Amino acid sequence: MAEHFHALRVKDVVAETADANSIRFEIPPELRDRFLFKAGQHLTLRATIHGEEVRRNYSLCTAPADGDWMVTVKRIGGGLFSNWVGNQLRPGDMLDVMPPHGSFTTEFSRGKSRHLVGIAGGSGITPVMSLIKTLLREEPESRFTLLYGNRDSSSVIFLETLAGLKDKHLGRLEIYHFLDQEEQDIELFNGMLNRERLDEAIAALVLDAAEVEGWFICGPGPMMDAAEGALLDRNIPKERIHIERFTADRPAGAVAKEMAQPLLSSLWRVRRSKWKR
Repeated sequence: MAEHFHALRVKDVVAETADANSIRFEIPPELRDRFLFKAGQHLTLRATIHGEEVRRNYSLCTAPADGDWMVTVKRIGGGLFSNWVGNQLRPGDMLDVMPPHGSFTTEFSRGKSRHLVGIAGGSGITPVMSLIKTLLREEPESRFTLLYGNRDSSSVIFLETLAGLKDKHLGRLEIYHFLDQEEQDIELFNGMLNRERLDEAIAALVLDAAEVEGWFICGPGPMMDAAEGALLDRNIPKERIHIERFTADRPAGAVAKEMAQPLLSSLWRVRRSKWKR
Protein backbone atom coordinates (compact mmCIF):
# COMPACT_ATOMS: atom_id res chain seq x y z
CA MET A 1 0.00 0.00 0.00
CA ALA A 2 1.45 3.35 -1.01
CA GLU A 3 2.35 5.72 1.80
CA HIS A 4 0.04 8.63 2.33
CA PHE A 5 0.44 11.58 4.69
CA HIS A 6 -2.43 13.55 6.21
CA ALA A 7 -2.21 17.13 7.44
CA LEU A 8 -3.15 17.04 11.14
CA ARG A 9 -3.60 19.93 13.51
CA VAL A 10 -1.43 19.98 16.63
CA LYS A 11 -3.87 20.05 19.55
CA ASP A 12 -1.28 20.49 22.28
CA VAL A 13 2.46 20.46 22.96
CA VAL A 14 3.20 19.13 26.44
CA ALA A 15 6.58 19.59 28.15
CA GLU A 16 7.25 16.18 29.72
CA THR A 17 10.80 17.05 30.82
CA ALA A 18 13.21 19.88 30.15
CA ASP A 19 14.09 18.31 26.80
CA ALA A 20 11.17 16.06 25.90
CA ASN A 21 7.88 17.29 24.47
CA SER A 22 4.73 15.36 23.67
CA ILE A 23 2.69 16.31 20.61
CA ARG A 24 -1.04 15.63 20.83
CA PHE A 25 -2.82 15.51 17.49
CA GLU A 26 -6.37 16.42 16.63
CA ILE A 27 -7.82 13.62 14.48
CA PRO A 28 -10.87 14.74 12.46
CA PRO A 29 -13.84 12.33 12.42
CA GLU A 30 -13.27 11.36 8.78
CA LEU A 31 -9.75 10.11 9.60
CA ARG A 32 -10.49 8.28 12.86
CA ASP A 33 -10.65 4.86 11.18
CA ARG A 34 -7.40 5.47 9.28
CA PHE A 35 -5.62 6.38 12.51
CA LEU A 36 -6.72 3.43 14.61
CA PHE A 37 -3.60 1.85 16.10
CA LYS A 38 -2.23 -1.03 18.12
CA ALA A 39 -0.29 -0.50 21.33
CA GLY A 40 3.40 -0.08 20.50
CA GLN A 41 2.94 1.30 16.99
CA HIS A 42 4.38 4.60 15.74
CA LEU A 43 3.65 7.56 13.50
CA THR A 44 5.84 8.96 10.75
CA LEU A 45 5.92 12.76 10.87
CA ARG A 46 6.99 15.01 8.01
CA ALA A 47 7.94 18.67 8.01
CA THR A 48 9.92 21.08 5.88
CA ILE A 49 12.66 22.65 8.00
CA HIS A 50 15.05 25.22 6.53
CA GLY A 51 13.92 24.13 3.08
CA GLU A 52 14.63 20.45 3.75
CA GLU A 53 11.96 17.74 3.92
CA VAL A 54 12.50 15.83 7.16
CA ARG A 55 10.76 12.63 8.26
CA ARG A 56 10.95 11.00 11.67
CA ASN A 57 9.25 8.06 13.37
CA TYR A 58 7.87 8.52 16.88
CA SER A 59 5.98 5.97 18.95
CA LEU A 60 2.51 6.62 20.27
CA CYS A 61 2.66 6.77 24.06
CA THR A 62 -1.11 6.54 24.47
CA ALA A 63 -3.23 3.39 24.51
CA PRO A 64 -5.72 2.68 21.72
CA ALA A 65 -8.62 2.82 24.18
CA ASP A 66 -7.61 6.34 25.27
CA GLY A 67 -9.01 7.90 22.12
CA ASP A 68 -5.89 10.08 22.15
CA TRP A 69 -3.00 10.32 19.68
CA MET A 70 0.21 11.57 21.24
CA VAL A 71 3.91 11.04 20.55
CA THR A 72 6.89 12.17 22.61
CA VAL A 73 9.91 13.82 20.99
CA LYS A 74 13.18 14.11 22.92
CA ARG A 75 15.77 16.64 21.85
CA ILE A 76 18.89 15.08 20.36
CA GLY A 77 22.14 16.99 20.05
CA GLY A 78 22.23 18.16 16.43
CA GLY A 79 18.78 16.69 15.78
CA LEU A 80 17.07 18.87 13.19
CA PHE A 81 13.52 17.65 13.79
CA SER A 82 13.59 17.20 17.57
CA ASN A 83 14.95 20.69 18.18
CA TRP A 84 12.49 22.21 15.72
CA VAL A 85 9.67 20.60 17.71
CA GLY A 86 11.05 21.93 20.99
CA ASN A 87 11.73 25.43 19.70
CA GLN A 88 9.02 26.17 17.16
CA LEU A 89 6.07 23.77 17.08
CA ARG A 90 2.94 25.23 18.68
CA PRO A 91 -0.72 24.23 19.18
CA GLY A 92 -2.71 25.00 16.05
CA ASP A 93 0.19 24.25 13.70
CA MET A 94 -0.33 21.66 10.96
CA LEU A 95 1.97 18.66 10.59
CA ASP A 96 2.00 15.91 7.97
CA VAL A 97 1.43 12.54 9.61
CA MET A 98 1.26 9.02 8.21
CA PRO A 99 -1.28 6.58 9.73
CA PRO A 100 0.05 4.31 12.53
CA HIS A 101 2.23 1.37 11.61
CA GLY A 102 4.85 -0.94 13.09
CA SER A 103 5.19 -4.44 14.54
CA PHE A 104 6.42 -3.60 18.07
CA THR A 105 3.17 -4.91 19.50
CA THR A 106 1.26 -7.94 20.69
CA GLU A 107 -2.33 -9.14 20.54
CA PHE A 108 -4.29 -8.44 23.72
CA SER A 109 -7.15 -10.59 24.96
CA ARG A 110 -9.18 -10.42 28.15
CA GLY A 111 -8.78 -14.16 28.72
CA LYS A 112 -4.97 -14.11 28.83
CA SER A 113 -2.88 -14.47 31.96
CA ARG A 114 0.75 -13.69 31.14
CA HIS A 115 3.85 -11.73 32.05
CA LEU A 116 5.42 -9.14 29.74
CA VAL A 117 8.68 -7.28 30.40
CA GLY A 118 9.82 -3.94 29.03
CA ILE A 119 13.45 -2.77 28.95
CA ALA A 120 13.56 0.93 28.11
CA GLY A 121 16.09 3.74 28.08
CA GLY A 122 15.10 7.42 28.04
CA SER A 123 12.56 8.19 25.33
CA GLY A 124 12.38 4.48 24.53
CA ILE A 125 9.65 4.40 27.17
CA THR A 126 7.07 5.76 24.70
CA PRO A 127 5.94 2.55 22.94
CA VAL A 128 6.41 0.60 26.17
CA MET A 129 4.06 3.01 27.94
CA SER A 130 1.37 2.24 25.37
CA LEU A 131 1.87 -1.49 25.94
CA ILE A 132 1.74 -1.11 29.72
CA LYS A 133 -1.49 0.89 29.67
CA THR A 134 -3.14 -1.53 27.28
CA LEU A 135 -2.16 -4.68 29.15
CA LEU A 136 -3.38 -3.27 32.47
CA ARG A 137 -6.69 -2.30 30.91
CA GLU A 138 -7.33 -5.24 28.60
CA GLU A 139 -5.86 -8.21 30.51
CA PRO A 140 -6.83 -8.08 34.21
CA GLU A 141 -5.01 -11.38 34.91
CA SER A 142 -1.72 -10.31 33.30
CA ARG A 143 1.21 -8.34 34.70
CA PHE A 144 4.07 -6.18 33.44
CA THR A 145 7.63 -5.57 34.66
CA LEU A 146 9.54 -2.47 33.53
CA LEU A 147 13.32 -1.98 33.74
CA TYR A 148 13.81 1.71 32.92
CA GLY A 149 17.17 3.46 32.61
CA ASN A 150 17.84 7.20 32.69
CA ARG A 151 20.52 9.70 33.61
CA ASP A 152 18.88 10.83 36.87
CA SER A 153 15.43 11.18 38.42
CA SER A 154 14.81 14.44 36.58
CA SER A 155 15.30 12.57 33.30
CA VAL A 156 12.42 10.15 33.72
CA ILE A 157 9.72 10.73 31.13
CA PHE A 158 6.24 9.86 32.50
CA LEU A 159 7.60 9.48 36.03
CA GLU A 160 4.37 10.53 37.76
CA THR A 161 2.16 8.62 35.31
CA LEU A 162 4.13 5.44 35.89
CA ALA A 163 3.96 5.89 39.67
CA GLY A 164 0.20 6.39 39.43
CA LEU A 165 -0.26 3.25 37.34
CA LYS A 166 1.83 1.26 39.81
CA ASP A 167 -0.26 2.48 42.75
CA LYS A 168 -3.51 1.73 40.93
CA HIS A 169 -2.47 -1.77 39.82
CA LEU A 170 -0.64 -3.11 42.86
CA GLY A 171 0.91 -6.49 42.18
CA ARG A 172 0.44 -6.22 38.43
CA LEU A 173 2.99 -3.53 37.53
CA GLU A 174 6.56 -3.61 38.79
CA ILE A 175 8.83 -0.66 37.93
CA TYR A 176 12.57 -0.55 38.52
CA HIS A 177 14.46 2.68 37.82
CA PHE A 178 18.18 2.58 36.96
CA LEU A 179 20.02 5.90 37.21
CA ASP A 180 23.47 6.55 35.82
CA GLN A 181 24.24 9.87 37.51
CA GLU A 182 22.24 9.79 40.74
CA GLU A 183 22.97 7.45 43.61
CA GLN A 184 20.21 5.24 44.98
CA ASP A 185 20.18 3.11 48.12
CA ILE A 186 20.42 -0.21 46.27
CA GLU A 187 23.63 -0.66 44.28
CA LEU A 188 21.95 -2.68 41.52
CA PHE A 189 20.05 0.43 40.43
CA ASN A 190 23.11 2.68 40.17
CA GLY A 191 24.47 2.86 36.64
CA MET A 192 23.42 2.51 33.05
CA LEU A 193 21.65 -0.53 31.67
CA ASN A 194 24.74 -2.14 30.16
CA ARG A 195 25.25 -5.86 29.66
CA GLU A 196 26.61 -6.56 33.15
CA ARG A 197 23.81 -4.69 34.91
CA LEU A 198 21.14 -6.25 32.72
CA ASP A 199 22.43 -9.74 33.50
CA GLU A 200 22.20 -8.93 37.22
CA ALA A 201 18.83 -7.21 36.97
CA ILE A 202 17.13 -9.95 34.98
CA ALA A 203 18.42 -12.61 37.37
CA ALA A 204 17.33 -10.66 40.45
CA LEU A 205 14.10 -9.05 39.31
CA VAL A 206 12.53 -11.33 36.68
CA LEU A 207 12.46 -14.66 38.47
CA ASP A 208 10.25 -16.30 35.85
CA ALA A 209 12.31 -15.09 32.86
CA ALA A 210 11.91 -18.38 30.99
CA GLU A 211 8.12 -18.06 31.18
CA VAL A 212 7.86 -14.39 30.15
CA GLU A 213 5.76 -14.32 26.99
CA GLY A 214 7.21 -11.16 25.50
CA TRP A 215 10.22 -8.89 26.04
CA PHE A 216 9.89 -5.37 24.58
CA ILE A 217 13.15 -3.41 24.21
CA CYS A 218 13.47 0.23 23.13
CA GLY A 219 16.13 2.84 23.81
CA PRO A 220 19.71 3.75 22.84
CA GLY A 221 21.37 1.28 20.48
CA PRO A 222 24.01 -0.06 22.91
CA MET A 223 21.35 -0.73 25.53
CA MET A 224 19.16 -2.61 23.05
CA ASP A 225 22.10 -4.71 21.87
CA ALA A 226 23.05 -5.50 25.48
CA ALA A 227 19.49 -6.46 26.37
CA GLU A 228 19.10 -8.68 23.34
CA GLY A 229 22.41 -10.41 24.08
CA ALA A 230 21.49 -10.94 27.72
CA LEU A 231 18.21 -12.58 26.74
CA LEU A 232 19.62 -14.76 23.98
CA ASP A 233 22.35 -16.00 26.31
CA ARG A 234 19.60 -17.01 28.74
CA ASN A 235 18.10 -19.10 25.91
CA ILE A 236 15.04 -16.86 25.59
CA PRO A 237 13.46 -17.75 22.22
CA LYS A 238 14.16 -15.04 19.64
CA GLU A 239 10.48 -14.80 18.71
CA ARG A 240 9.70 -13.56 22.23
CA ILE A 241 12.16 -10.65 21.93
CA HIS A 242 10.78 -7.49 20.32
CA ILE A 243 13.10 -4.56 19.55
CA GLU A 244 12.15 -1.12 18.25
CA ARG A 245 14.99 0.66 16.43
CA PHE A 246 14.62 4.18 15.04
CA THR A 247 18.28 5.20 14.83
CA ALA A 248 18.42 4.72 11.06
CA ASP A 249 15.95 7.59 10.74
CA ARG A 250 18.21 10.06 12.57
CA PRO A 251 21.29 12.00 11.48
CA ALA A 252 24.46 10.00 12.14
CA GLY A 253 26.03 12.76 14.23
CA ALA A 254 22.94 13.06 16.40
CA VAL A 255 22.87 9.32 17.00
CA ALA A 256 26.49 9.36 18.15
CA LYS A 257 25.79 12.19 20.58
CA GLU A 258 22.70 10.47 21.93
CA MET A 259 24.55 7.23 22.54
CA ALA A 260 27.35 9.07 24.25
CA GLN A 261 24.86 10.25 26.91
CA PRO A 262 24.31 7.02 28.85
CA LEU A 263 20.55 6.86 29.14
CA LEU A 264 18.92 10.15 28.33
CA SER A 265 17.41 13.19 29.99
CA SER A 266 15.07 15.56 32.04
CA LEU A 267 11.77 16.00 34.22
CA TRP A 268 11.28 18.39 37.12
CA ARG A 269 12.65 17.32 40.51
CA VAL A 270 10.41 15.13 42.60
CA ARG A 271 10.59 14.58 46.31
CA ARG A 272 12.87 11.74 47.36
CA SER A 273 10.02 10.14 49.27
CA LYS A 274 7.83 10.06 46.17
CA TRP A 275 10.68 8.71 44.04
CA LYS A 276 11.22 5.80 46.42
CA ARG A 277 7.71 4.47 46.40
